[in-house]
Amino acid sequence: MTPSPTVDRGAEATLGWRALALPLAAAAAVRAALVLAFDGTELAGDERAYLLLGERWRTEGAYDGIWAPGYPALVAALGWVAGEGAASALRWVQALLGLWVVACVGRLGAAVGGPRAGRAAAWLGALHLPLAGLSALLFSETLFLALFTPALLVLARSARDRGSPDARPARDLALAGALLGLSALVRESALLMLPLLGAWAAWAARVHAPGPTGPDSKEPDPPERGPGGARPALLLLGAACLVIAPWTLRNAAVHGTFVPIATSTGGSVHVGVNAHDVNYDLAGLGEDPARAPGSLRAALRGEAPEPWTAATDGAPAARARTNVRRGLSFAAEHPAFFLRSRAVEVVDLLSPLSYPVRSVRLADPGAPLGHPALRVAFALLSILMVPALLLLALRGWCAVTVAAPHRALLAVVCAGTLASALVNGLTRYRVPALPLLMAFAAVALVTRGGAVAPGRRRVAAALAGLLVLAWIPSLEPVRATVSALR
Repeated sequence: MTPSPTVDRGAEATLGWRALALPLAAAAAVRAALVLAFDGTELAGDERAYLLLGERWRTEGAYDGIWAPGYPALVAALGWVAGEGAASALRWVQALLGLWVVACVGRLGAAVGGPRAGRAAAWLGALHLPLAGLSALLFSETLFLALFTPALLVLARSARDRGSPDARPARDLALAGALLGLSALVRESALLMLPLLGAWAAWAARVHAPGPTGPDSKEPDPPERGPGGARPALLLLGAACLVIAPWTLRNAAVHGTFVPIATSTGGSVHVGVNAHDVNYDLAGLGEDPARAPGSLRAALRGEAPEPWTAATDGAPAARARTNVRRGLSFAAEHPAFFLRSRAVEVVDLLSPLSYPVRSVRLADPGAPLGHPALRVAFALLSILMVPALLLLALRGWCAVTVAAPHRALLAVVCAGTLASALVNGLTRYRVPALPLLMAFAAVALVTRGGAVAPGRRRVAAALAGLLVLAWIPSLEPVRATVSALR
């Protein structure tokens, strides 16, 4: 079978820098305003820890943190350049990285749904406040997305172009694997994505997907079947492992045991799989920071058993393994509570709240968020953007112009995001899915109502109903958060 005549290999090329100029200008304005608002605010929690880790690495010449090394390495490098102004310099560097992410989101939207979808995706990336706000906070998510988003772009573009005369699947898979490996060195939870994306690559190699046909096109021809096998998965995973391997060898010398990237897994398990779990999005709203407000959320969690204690003795790698073992034992001894608490983790993951909203509440931001009315407006817009993005992405997933490999890619990334959040369902854990959600939401914005597949529409309607149910326990925490900003 010849490649589908609907393939538009020039779709992404038409989304040049001129088409991205306006959304990038808007993204720069939004991120600059947020950097100015948060620059000089008191660092808290992970922000302070990251800055201290990077500074110690710079001054002592060795890294001793439990987290992945990528973000502390950036902090250390900026410390050499900016000295005491490293925190401020880091915010501005992240603002620039945020522009790169927006450009990649636009190209990703074009790879999935054509040039019009690409432009819409770039605007979504520019104006989505929960994403833009992370550029102004000293967390690793922006650096992670600057590596993870182009990996998704390469995979989506490869699936689109497969079967065309100039397709280079081996090169694309190796490049995507290298970018995924680098992103895992920034956030260790990205390791969960590797086997899922490897399986997707092996499956997608068997499907010569037609390219994006645009919102006005008819349904494309059926995808062409190609050769399968394990080679695509091995290329992707092999490239990722080659990037990670030097740090793994370093860990073997430092810890005396196999540690792929970091020892933070044990800490995450201790916080997440426990009866005294702290929801950091909601910390500080009540008298006890360890107890998040919300009667319905508390009812869903139910009566909690005696919490287990974290290991305090031994080397970091040994403590991490002990904490994982205790967490698994805790889940086995209290299966009903474990299942209820996992449901709460999903609720927390899908909550309309976000870390930028939390930071506006806890910090004392300057202009332009210094006035209470502006803080409330920022929070309300951020809160509304979360359900709007998810519901639009579901509708875009139904579009007949979207190729099966791209729909599967979104499903795989969402599955990996959910798997990492089941340990500790903070809203920061949903960041890996944001680029593809924006690409599919953009498809929904430029797609006519008739270009929706009825079968997929029913699935999307069911998922939308589940999302609405998941948001109900968050209504009380949302109200408490907005009230705290006034």
